[in-house]
Amino acid sequence: MEISGDTVRSTVIRVPFLKRFFDIVASSIVIVLLFPIIIVLFLLSLLERCFSRTARGPFLYRETRVSQGKPFTLYKLQAFRTPALQKANGNGHSVIHTKKLEHDFRNLTLVGMVLVQTYMDEYPQLFSVLFGHMSFVGPRPVNTEIYERYVANGNRAKAILRAGLTGHFQTHKSRKYGLLQEDVDMEYVNLCQTGSSLGILQHDMRILFYTVYTVIRSEGL
Repeated sequence: MEISGDTVRSTVIRVPFLKRFFDIVASSIVIVLLFPIIIVLFLLSLLERCFSRTARGPFLYRETRVSQGKPFTLYKLQAFRTPALQKANGNGHSVIHTKKLEHDFRNLTLVGMVLVQTYMDEYPQLFSVLFGHMSFVGPRPVNTEIYERYVANGNRAKAILRAGLTGHFQTHKSRKYGLLQEDVDMEYVNLCQTGSSLGILQHDMRILFYTVYTVIRSEGL
């Protein structure tokens, strides 16, 4: 798939050693720690499929997202009912905006509701962090449609930074903060361009602390 942004891909910001080292170690630990919970959810999903046809289908949901200007396949644990995805696929749009589907619980399976509420549906993205397609902290990976819109508007962050599971905007997007995602992303670009490897890691650690706090408070990401 060809996407625009070739002029800014040449200026992509390399991931500092400490940031990458932390991504590998932390993602490996979290994958192992959460694995028993994933097994339980998998068994519950199998049980639900025995009683509900609309809950059947692939166990993984996948779509194309963009990280550092390059498309990659992002995986989530399947949370949607089959009719909801079929309807979304038939609406004439080239991509499915899953956040809109998640806002209506009628689109979700019973296990899917648990997955979305606890953010466990994003478990497979830990492997994307481990293998280097994403980082723990960075701009959220957007679909190709939204990425093209960002590039057309002159926003370079998603073209030059590796996408992340979380970031400052995700943990502070309440209306009381009045933040714009584009501005926050570019602030992180400036940090990654001028900050030290240790300074960037310290910033990421603070963001991860706020992420855990936000999830516990069910404020969303």
